[in-house]
Amino acid sequence: MNNRERLMEIISDNGLERRDVAEMLMVKQDEVDSWLLSTESKNHTAMPDMAIELLELKMAMSSSPGTSED
Repeated sequence: MNNRERLMEIISDNGLERRDVAEMLMVKQDEVDSWLLSTESKNHTAMPDMAIELLELKMAMSSSPGTSED
């Protein structure tokens, strides 16, 4: 699975919006939009490995028990 497919899976599985992903990764929403474009699109940009890894870590931390800030 490539980073684009993994990003689409994370968004779908967690009910995220593109703006949510942008906020978590501290990038502009346009950047997320370009990662999600078809690889045939001239405006497509490959999602960096470190960005998908960071997103996966943040999602894992948010779903781990005892990590909420009450």
